[in-house]
Amino acid sequence: MSDRKSLIDLGQLPTRNLAECLAVDQAALVNALTGQLPSTLVEHLAASADQAQALGLSKKVAAIGLALGKWLEQAPESLRQQVFEQCCTHPSDTVRSWAAFAQAFLSRSLPAEDALLAQFRFARDEHFGVREWAWIALRPRLAQHLEAALALLGRHTGDADPLVRRFCIEILRPRGVWCEHIAALKQQPEVAEPLLVPLLAEAEKYAQDSVANWLNDASKTRPDWVLQLFQRHPPACKASQRIQTRATRSLPQ
Repeated sequence: MSDRKSLIDLGQLPTRNLAECLAVDQAALVNALTGQLPSTLVEHLAASADQAQALGLSKKVAAIGLALGKWLEQAPESLRQQVFEQCCTHPSDTVRSWAAFAQAFLSRSLPAEDALLAQFRFARDEHFGVREWAWIALRPRLAQHLEAALALLGRHTGDADPLVRRFCIEILRPRGVWCEHIAALKQQPEVAEPLLVPLLAEAEKYAQDSVANWLNDASKTRPDWVLQLFQRHPPACKASQRIQTRATRSLPQ
């Protein structure tokens, strides 16, 4: 085992790429938290990591994050806040990813907007992986109430932070990566136009890619709609031209 891999599994270094994310020994990482977090929590997380050992990465992170959320929910408020903050600011991106799922669990009975605002903390994380888990954790809830979710997300597409704008698009991609597809959006993507159209000239490439990928997803079931969208909103700048090119990459040229 390399020194770098050992330090990642000890929670002392963040991962640098997807390969390193996939290689994290999450059970070892949980055990490395002994002395940092309450012993009862470490035991609880260790049991979850053991049960999830045979699962893929997304289900494993979600399972441990859910275990964290359940423990936090039962903890006294002062301890809950302290431990949650420790996890949210931990050097390990994997630990912060667990916290993203824990937050979604803890927010489950809050109004959708409050849950969304709480998740933005993770959407703004410096690590690419945490930013992905941020939306994956909340997606199932929003996907159950699409009309309300689209309206809610649309109120934040003008946010000054491109990471937030990106989150608002990525979370309801019809064919989101590492999560269940949203059949309604694959068949009727036009309901998302109020969310997407204001960002057809998005200036930041990171958010541009989410807009383009959303439309590319839709093009696989509704190519007619994607083509008509660009006929109605023709690219008028370099940013919008880039989005169109990437959005139609799966269509015959």
